[in-house]
Amino acid sequence: MTAGASDERIHCVELRTAGEDVPIVQELLGALDLSSSSWRNMESGVSFLWVFADDEASAGTLCKRISAALLDWDSLLSGPATASTAALRHEDWAECWKRHFHTFRASRRLVVKPSWEAYKLQSSEDIVLELDPGMSFGTGYHGTTRACLQFLDELVDQIPDASFLEAGCGSGILSLAASKLGCKPVFAFDHDEQAVLCAKENLEAARVAGVNLATADVGAYAPGRRFRIVAANILAHVLEANAEAIFSFLERDSFPSHLILAGILTEQYGQVKDCYEPLGLREIDRQTIDEWTSGLYVTE
Repeated sequence: MTAGASDERIHCVELRTAGEDVPIVQELLGALDLSSSSWRNMESGVSFLWVFADDEASAGTLCKRISAALLDWDSLLSGPATASTAALRHEDWAECWKRHFHTFRASRRLVVKPSWEAYKLQSSEDIVLELDPGMSFGTGYHGTTRACLQFLDELVDQIPDASFLEAGCGSGILSLAASKLGCKPVFAFDHDEQAVLCAKENLEAARVAGVNLATADVGAYAPGRRFRIVAANILAHVLEANAEAIFSFLERDSFPSHLILAGILTEQYGQVKDCYEPLGLREIDRQTIDEWTSGLYVTE
């Protein structure tokens, strides 16, 4: 076979674990400041998570770090979890997404569609979000992202032309939805440069212009303005550690502003809630999808 772009390898650490342990492993990887992509073999019940690396040597170093952490996490898991290095072909990765990512309705108006599928509008109100998630987390099907999309779909009817910030943008799906729902301006950031690049590509493919994208840690992000709606779909420990910074992104005047908090395992939700309500926020709704609970808050 002639070498080409399709033969290039994506180096990563591949973790195998029981399906019910995936949320715990994702949370623990987040504690190591690592993001992952995952899918589950519905026949065997085995789930795979991939943490991506720049090259083979980096993948080896990362695998040792994760393997050592797995020993500490053993008591938290229902079964064994293993980590090994892997090299995926770009075409294999693409085919994996095509097998497991299909069009679905995320909310009353929002329909998420992969770039390789066709979709016939079911209603004049339908808004199609077309994306190719690449290596970034964010197909929209994860419980936290679905909750964010549902909250956002409901909010924009109450707050037309609201300014919007997506903290932890991943594939950029929430920024894409906010733009198509009429929010303006729309800002987004992520600490992962690859995620920001993926978001940029998805927005460009959808012909959505004007989203202000940045690479930054949540505690260091300085957008130069405040927002009427902020969605922070980030892991619980990051939300807790950066509560004041995230709260500072909200517009605070005589009109209410709304904060969507997601990325939270249900058993951690109370702790996160306790960090935000003393700042001047009130929970007005929450959703639990699978093992994840997300909340909608309004400024007092």
